[in-house]
Amino acid sequence: MKIVIVGAGAVGGYFGTRLHNAGADVTFLVREKRAEQLRQHGLFIDSMKGDAFWERTSFETEPQKLKQADLIILATKGYHLEGTIDLLRSTVEANTYILPLLNGVKHYHLLTDLFGKEKVVGGLANIVATLNEKGHIIHTSKVDRITFGALHESQTSICEEFAQWAEKANMQVSWTDSIPKAIWNKYMFITAFSGITTAADVSTGAIRQEEAAKQLFINVLMEMKQLAQAEGIRLTEQDVETAIDALEQLPGDATSSMHQDFRKGLAIEVEHLQGYALQLAQTHQLELPTLKTIYGMIKAKSHATT
Repeated sequence: MKIVIVGAGAVGGYFGTRLHNAGADVTFLVREKRAEQLRQHGLFIDSMKGDAFWERTSFETEPQKLKQADLIILATKGYHLEGTIDLLRSTVEANTYILPLLNGVKHYHLLTDLFGKEKVVGGLANIVATLNEKGHIIHTSKVDRITFGALHESQTSICEEFAQWAEKANMQVSWTDSIPKAIWNKYMFITAFSGITTAADVSTGAIRQEEAAKQLFINVLMEMKQLAQAEGIRLTEQDVETAIDALEQLPGDATSSMHQDFRKGLAIEVEHLQGYALQLAQTHQLELPTLKTIYGMIKAKSHATT
């Protein structure tokens, strides 16, 4: 099985290295800046699940140099998605499938419109990791899970093949028949969590200590649950409770990747997550007042720092 991973950051680099060390045929497609880091330092994972090193990392910077892929794993940030479309057009062939690990749902609408529903497998990643100055991956949690599943009946074979390799790797993997619900459960949580941490510029502990802040988090969860139902995904009160429990289980100094990127002065996924949720709400004539307020605060802070 030939796997191409678009992006070798904290998510793509982590799971790609784990798959490679399990014997999978993995090649990264990266930008030149990241390619230079890989040439100099290789891919190193510092993890409580066990360190790993891939010295002569297999990567390309030009899509035309890639061999035909069975599976393309998208592991970029949401704001880089549109920049990957041309390279996907030149890489996706008759027997190639796409497995996105991006946050949110916007990319599914775009990818299925361009390549067809049968080409796009459902997937998401749960991991707490970041890159240091050398581009090494710092994994600070025991969570390192890829959840995936077929969104079209023709995808059973590719799911079986990927599961065989993923289950050999030093990582968690879940193959589910309910991938749309899993995607929306994560979208619900990450939209609330990234929104509150970034808008308030605080970590998890501060949210839990201030009841009003925790209530804002819960309000966004409830609004996202309402939006999911409008989109035909039945999230339940138990799903909301599970998301609240997830917040309670995080370390007090934990925060979202969006908040980390904001503090570093990097681009953030606010349009891919909160912004797109508000776009979907508008099509269903839904009002999401808490999410709209948080979105406005993040946008205002972004303008203030540019």
